[in-house]
Amino acid sequence: MTPHPARKSLKKRAFKGGFVALSGFGASQGIRLASNLVMTRLLAPDAFGLMGITLAIQIWLNMMSDLGLDASIIRSRHGEEPKFLATARTLQLARNTLIASVLVIAAFALGPLQNAGVVKEGSVYADPRLPTFIACAALGVFINGFNAMRIALHNRHLNLVPVIRLELSSQIISIAAMVAGALNGLGVYSLALGAVVSAIAKCAGSFWLLSGPPARFEFHREYFDEIFHYGKWLLIASTFGYLASRGDQLIFGWLFPIESFAFYSIATIWIVACRTIIETIQRRVTYPVFSELHRERPHDLTRIYRQMRLAYEAGCLVLFTGVYLTADFVIQILYTDAYHDVSRYMKLLAVMLLLMPYRLLSSIVLTSGDSRRFTIVTVVPGFVLFTVTPFVFHAYGETAAVVFAALTGVLSIPFNWAYARKFVKIDYLRESVMAVVALVIAALIVFA
Repeated sequence: MTPHPARKSLKKRAFKGGFVALSGFGASQGIRLASNLVMTRLLAPDAFGLMGITLAIQIWLNMMSDLGLDASIIRSRHGEEPKFLATARTLQLARNTLIASVLVIAAFALGPLQNAGVVKEGSVYADPRLPTFIACAALGVFINGFNAMRIALHNRHLNLVPVIRLELSSQIISIAAMVAGALNGLGVYSLALGAVVSAIAKCAGSFWLLSGPPARFEFHREYFDEIFHYGKWLLIASTFGYLASRGDQLIFGWLFPIESFAFYSIATIWIVACRTIIETIQRRVTYPVFSELHRERPHDLTRIYRQMRLAYEAGCLVLFTGVYLTADFVIQILYTDAYHDVSRYMKLLAVMLLLMPYRLLSSIVLTSGDSRRFTIVTVVPGFVLFTVTPFVFHAYGETAAVVFAALTGVLSIPFNWAYARKFVKIDYLRESVMAVVALVIAALIVFA
């Protein structure tokens, strides 16, 4: 029997998109690793603590104001219309201007707070160089507000080669700027320079390297209403979703001494790199695939979800095992002796990789258009991480707190099951396996 044309086309595009996304990710991480190794030899460890907390604050503000513009373009039936794209771009600029303004206010306010002794002494928040980093982040965010919306449009069609080319190009230009800055005496501020240069390169590339409709600023009420109706819940979901996935950096930046937090930040780079392998496939392949299935073939969701789930679980197990077994060797080979504590944090954080397959269910809920229930999925683990982790730290110590923070994602599983079962059939016993494995390994790590 000849395969259905739409099904064959979707499968082909999904496999090609997955291959391109993973290839681009591998290239990006290779470039990032080379940059990290070079910069750790040009700068002291505290530089990475400063950049780590700056990015954490910037990303949190990004998530707190996330209306799901890219997601709306990917899933909406109007996502290719120039007026829809122009309205989304207007909202993008307004949002980025707001974020940049908040960052500037924070940069100006931080100095007096430091002088008044409000922030914890010895933490990264007390470093007098932090306001400059935050101000540079504000500039980069403002520049990104002018990006053309063509990246999301390419993702909608799983046409990822031009997008990967743009991201790698901006990354290479940014790294060149950082190295040049460090060699010419900018010191830790070379990292901040690299962030600004990256924003400029990506904005310019969104016009010159990507094809698409003209990038205009317009406002059309009917498209605004559609975007806002879908994205209003994502404002809350993104805020708590960030707390669940990256809020540990905000917390441990306060609780850890600046040198320990610098090692933690470098370990996070490695773990986030592993996690991003899964997230890249989710964002660039499974999200467009599930969106198309919801629109055209909802009866195929369960079958395709289960196929993807097996692949995700296998990949996450391989990533966890690889990190845990090779962390000491990798850090010893690639870094100087001053960075040996990085491997310990890598092992503690690696357990979060085992929970990544459950995000497929979140994607199914979100691509259905039910952003309200998706919000509930993200609120619970984010709230628990941010409120309970400090108590775990003070009561049981650093190791328990780091592992607890890494495991808070397990709290979203019951909500994922409850909401996703409307669209796919859930095998609860089979679905529980990875969560049980993660909890057992975490217990062994803590008590060992």
